[in-house]
Amino acid sequence: MNINHLLQYIIKLCLLTTILNGLTVNIVAAEVQTFGQAGRDGVDGRPGQDGISASDQKIRASQQLQTVDLSGTDGEAGESATSGEHASECQQPKKAANVCGAGGGNGGNGSDGGNGGKGGNVTLYFESLSQLKNVVLRNGGGRAGSGGNGGQAGDGCNCTQPRRTVNYCTWSLMAKPLNVANATWTETQRKLFRCSGDAFYDEKENRPKPQPPDANYRYGWKYIGLSEQKTFTCENGESGKQGRKGADGQPGSYGQVWLVQGDDIPKEQISYSDRVSLLTDKTIPLLKNNWLEKTGLRSVLGNASDVRDTYDLLQTVQGSFKVAWQAAKRPQELGDPKMKAVITESGQLQFYIPGTLEYKLSESQNQTLVAITGGIHPERLGRFKFKGLDRFRDPRNFTLLDEGKLLPELKAVKFTIILYQNDSKVSEVSYPFALQPPYPEGLSVWGNLYKVNLGDRFDPWLQGGQAIQYEIRVEQTTRSGATYTSGMKINLIVDKVTPSPDIQYYSPSES
Repeated sequence: MNINHLLQYIIKLCLLTTILNGLTVNIVAAEVQTFGQAGRDGVDGRPGQDGISASDQKIRASQQLQTVDLSGTDGEAGESATSGEHASECQQPKKAANVCGAGGGNGGNGSDGGNGGKGGNVTLYFESLSQLKNVVLRNGGGRAGSGGNGGQAGDGCNCTQPRRTVNYCTWSLMAKPLNVANATWTETQRKLFRCSGDAFYDEKENRPKPQPPDANYRYGWKYIGLSEQKTFTCENGESGKQGRKGADGQPGSYGQVWLVQGDDIPKEQISYSDRVSLLTDKTIPLLKNNWLEKTGLRSVLGNASDVRDTYDLLQTVQGSFKVAWQAAKRPQELGDPKMKAVITESGQLQFYIPGTLEYKLSESQNQTLVAITGGIHPERLGRFKFKGLDRFRDPRNFTLLDEGKLLPELKAVKFTIILYQNDSKVSEVSYPFALQPPYPEGLSVWGNLYKVNLGDRFDPWLQGGQAIQYEIRVEQTTRSGATYTSGMKINLIVDKVTPSPDIQYYSPSES
């Protein structure tokens, strides 16, 4: 491993050791020691408080000058954070091997500034436009509070000696017996000790400590010489991170202004519904308030006003209606259904009248007259029954019965016969007709009996023993033009005697 790779490895180990020390975990990583006390992190700032929004208020303009201040207050500035502490006790150890300095503390984060308070909403009543010039109105929002500054980063411990070389010399421990005449010195062991590498100096200053006394031997160290050199490094401690600056708050918004000409805002009645019997011969007023968005408020109010230039001006539209019963039958005989009226933004009235009623609309003196001229009872719709197949087993001929007996009172009727096999539609045929003959080919009408002869229209699918389904859809159109759809589904087996086939009826719905 070359020296650059070694240094990179030591730096990584230094950083790891610093992190682990910060977590108070006792781990020795490749004999890298951290010296110094890591700096503490700074403290985050306190968020700034939002400004106070002004309350809503009603103002009445007059000939007297008046000043109304409904401004929101300013948001409070966010508090700045404290800085991270510098690492302390940074004396680099002299005898340690590879070392790194402790890190500095992170700067605290600055807090966010408070939002400005909102301006108050104002409803301003006036009789004439000239009176508005007497009103000086201020309802702007408060200013945003600025964000607090982030804390400065603390410095880590720095090395006084980034790189140093340590010499190791070999010394031999010599022993000589005390009780043997003319005994010689004998080497018993060799050891490495830190040294300067200068033999004269080491002999004098770095000699190892003598062995403990022994009754039989005399000991002494013999200098052999420089044997090894090791290079050790020191890495500066990491500085902490700069704290984040807090975000500025949002400025408060202007309050809304509504202008109302008059003493009050009329109560709305935009719709009304009830049974026709309870509406007859009554005048029902309807009223809708339209708020029209306008520009130019600053030019309408007093010169020193501080407002948004857009405003809403009240426009009131009114109308009324009356129901006149002109039908030969009483309301209860026609089901006494509900009807509804709605006033639009333009002041026009829209009516939602059941399609079973016949009616006429006319205008007279800013009032709409709804004249009910006739109709049918809703329960008479969709009362068709399947009377059976002619000669029981012929699926091409069948009869329907209208228990409601409605044909003379309708505008039109339409039968649609749809053929299904295995739940899939394969064909259909329709029979539209009016009150009087001639009727479509294949359809005969006898009072409230309707005989249908499909002819050969479905012959390709009407094979003996084949399971089929007819859906007979009945559309009845009233004289007012509303169409109600009802019908039935009939399950059959071709050529099988079925005096009582499986039939599911479904109720009428307006389309």
